[in-house]
Amino acid sequence: MASWKTIQKILEKLSEKGLCPEYTDPHFNLKLDWEKMPEGVDPSAGFLKGKRLRGKRWQLENIVQIAGSLLKGGETVVDFCSGSGHLSIPMAYMFPNCRFVLVERNPVPVEIGKKRIADAGLTNIEMCNSYIQDFQRDFDLGLALHACGEATDLAQIKCFEKNAAYIMCPCDLGFIQNSTLDCYPRSSAFSEVVTENEYKKLASAADWTCWDFDGELGKRGKLCMGYIDLDRNLAAEEAGYKTYLFTTNPREATPKNDIICGYRSELLISGDISVKPLNKLPATWGELKRHS
Repeated sequence: MASWKTIQKILEKLSEKGLCPEYTDPHFNLKLDWEKMPEGVDPSAGFLKGKRLRGKRWQLENIVQIAGSLLKGGETVVDFCSGSGHLSIPMAYMFPNCRFVLVERNPVPVEIGKKRIADAGLTNIEMCNSYIQDFQRDFDLGLALHACGEATDLAQIKCFEKNAAYIMCPCDLGFIQNSTLDCYPRSSAFSEVVTENEYKKLASAADWTCWDFDGELGKRGKLCMGYIDLDRNLAAEEAGYKTYLFTTNPREATPKNDIICGYRSELLISGDISVKPLNKLPATWGELKRHS
């Protein structure tokens, strides 16, 4: 594991080039009545309980609110690394005029998802037992909730190929160290500043995020996570996308609480996503440097 001094040098190089993650606030305020939803829709049907269930519901409410700015009906939505459908089964219920395809490589959650869909009586959703790379159908919006390491990158790249919008909440960025993809850093802006080896060290430090959100380690992890997600969004901007970087509300929904969102301007359907400036989270690079 790289030392904080090593990470500091990498962050300093990026900061000197004006590269620093900036978060915006989409006014997350959607609250869903999960108890009134049909059987199979709530994430509890996927064997979540207690703190994990509460956090997953918060995550879903945030993503549903963003999706509501992009969907008008008739779109195909693909949920990559879907598991048994924690995200897209509720969304299929709430967006009945859209079609949902859940892409999951593990056959076990696929079978659980099929039962949940049947229990909920939903007809606008299907499970697809497939790897991200093998999925070739056209779609309008790609989702990925806690797709680990390179899986978020594969899903985002698939969105680029299909000219689709994306909403993603990445997870376990440290797994990028083990990736065989020849695409890191993702953006030319980052590639001009840091090497692949430095980038993977930064990705490893992004996994320092923890439930102690205000502790030094947690703040350092959040900052590094923001840089990796900035690189992903910059890659999207280079492909012609407009992008956003959000933090879940509440932040306690998960330590991996970044949400990245992007769409090609000509694909925007229902008006711009409502955002307002928010201070950089958890701190600017300069603030962390002063306290290190």
